[in-house]
Amino acid sequence: MDGKQRNYGIDALRMLSMFMVVILHLLNVGGIINAAGKFTGQYEAANVLQAAVFCAVDVYALISGYVWVGAKYRYRNIIELWAQVVFYTVSVSAVFCVFLPSSVSAMGWLKAVMPVIFNQYWYFSSYFALFLFIPLMNIILEKATKRQLQLYIGIILFFFCGMQTLFFSDAFGTDDGYSVIWLMILYLAGGYLRKYGSLKSAKPVRYLLGYFAFTFLTWLSKLLIELLTLHFLGEPRAGNYFMSYKSPTVFLAAVCLVLFFANLKIPPFWKKIIGFLSPMTFGVYLIHSHPLVLTNIMEKSFVGYAALPCIAVIPAVLGTAAGIYFVCSGIDFIRLRLFKMLRVRQRLDAFEQRIKTRLSE
Repeated sequence: MDGKQRNYGIDALRMLSMFMVVILHLLNVGGIINAAGKFTGQYEAANVLQAAVFCAVDVYALISGYVWVGAKYRYRNIIELWAQVVFYTVSVSAVFCVFLPSSVSAMGWLKAVMPVIFNQYWYFSSYFALFLFIPLMNIILEKATKRQLQLYIGIILFFFCGMQTLFFSDAFGTDDGYSVIWLMILYLAGGYLRKYGSLKSAKPVRYLLGYFAFTFLTWLSKLLIELLTLHFLGEPRAGNYFMSYKSPTVFLAAVCLVLFFANLKIPPFWKKIIGFLSPMTFGVYLIHSHPLVLTNIMEKSFVGYAALPCIAVIPAVLGTAAGIYFVCSGIDFIRLRLFKMLRVRQRLDAFEQRIKTRLSE
């Protein structure tokens, strides 16, 4: 899928959203939130940070629709991503097979070579399915009027985002946002934002303020719900009522971030840095969230952060996330050089062209 004109603000947001994903894994898989005592300063600091980054997946999916609406559909792109995924599922499994042999089974190797079918990465498996529907969704986004899209997307969000959150339901199989259905909805919303969402009269800072406002509401909802359930039920429950990918506050925070970065003016110096680092973004996800890495390295490895002074929790998590992000980026830089040396993209271009030629005969 070839984009129209490169928007470095969107590239920067893609990097930020992946940084947010690393933070989410530190807080949850790393065990920080569960280790912190309820209602302590450490607990609330972790919750504030979680509320701020929970929109990361929504942002990443919105970007797909924002960038690719009206763009040229290329089968090569999904094959290239699949090759990148297999590269890491196999190579990471090989590393663990050498240093921790008991962690890799025969089924583990089968999952490594067939990562989509066995859902090694839920996002990529859902994205793979999403990719198949992009041509149809682009027809909707390109042919429908603004009013039609407002009505269509508005009704979808009312039921899938609003009603399901209100009634704590999964009637439509969105699996709390971990599904291709939710990614398709976000793709349509992102395409709409590209075409009609940006108000030229609005200053970008207004979108940023909107992000902070919805983040505050997400955190406040958890605090109030846990306090109320503690008072009436004797223990805090259902705190994550609005801490969900399909939560209205999380979705709107993601929308605000997309509009803020889409309208951001990036100086030339930072464009060079963003242009260099952004191709490694997906690699950060594939490396640090590989099932073997999450289970054997990340899981409950950061519970000690819950014992830090509350003022130090957020800086500690941010610093650790930055370290993980840049180490993974460094690894993926090597992978990029290897793929370039092997001329992977050129070979895929040639393969795609041969397929198109045969289909046109």
